[in-house]
Amino acid sequence: MQPQLRAVVERIEPAETRELVAGVFEDLRRLLGYLDSVRSLAGACAAADDSHFIFEALRCEALAAASGLDYFCACQPAPTELSEELERMSFALRHELKSVFERLLPAARAAAPGGAAPHLKEAHDVLRNCFEQSTVSLARLYRPDVDAADLFEEIRARRDNSLRLYEDLEALLRGARYAEWYEDPEAIILFSTRLEIFREGSMQHLMEKDRETCEGFIAGLASTHTRKTARLHLHRFACYLEILLKHVSMRSVLAEPAMAVAA
Repeated sequence: MQPQLRAVVERIEPAETRELVAGVFEDLRRLLGYLDSVRSLAGACAAADDSHFIFEALRCEALAAASGLDYFCACQPAPTELSEELERMSFALRHELKSVFERLLPAARAAAPGGAAPHLKEAHDVLRNCFEQSTVSLARLYRPDVDAADLFEEIRARRDNSLRLYEDLEALLRGARYAEWYEDPEAIILFSTRLEIFREGSMQHLMEKDRETCEGFIAGLASTHTRKTARLHLHRFACYLEILLKHVSMRSVLAEPAMAVAA
């Protein structure tokens, strides 16, 4: 258990509740350990088969942990806030397991040779986010100032990447609006250059479907031949960038540095 979580647990009273919360943290730590094993297989020849085996073991452990939470909430006296948090955690575990085992892993098995990796990575990321956010939420029940980035390096990295993505999308939106409304030919050239930088950089931090949509807009802009068609294309792209900005701003890892995003 991380020292930050140990400090949280030591302050919990009564002892029965302290032992329960410590056990939940240990369950989540163990589940994250399975995911560390999946990640370490990246690039190995038998990665897909071994990853599926580890995911199956993880599912058994996660369902057992969720059942334990359900039993506690139903049969043991506890503060209302703790019972509600454990109920949310149990629901989140089952929901994300269903997503992984009914959508992502079947897609990985059905993929062409060598094509399973993106699905396995997404399955890993979905579950890691669930386990880490569950840990953070439970810790904040007893110490609201716990910083998720201090507990998990992955959260710090996702926060930094999401913040950079937000800033780049904001700059792209300004560039698109300027190129749409001003007649200066240099504006479109400048915007196209900025797009290529975005394409090679922070665009990788978008969801796959959004990356594909952005690629479509980039290709469409390159194929416009008149000012009128370019302006219409830029208008549509700017509207889409506004939607992306809103979606990125709602990411959980940006909930804390909200002032930085707003700036």
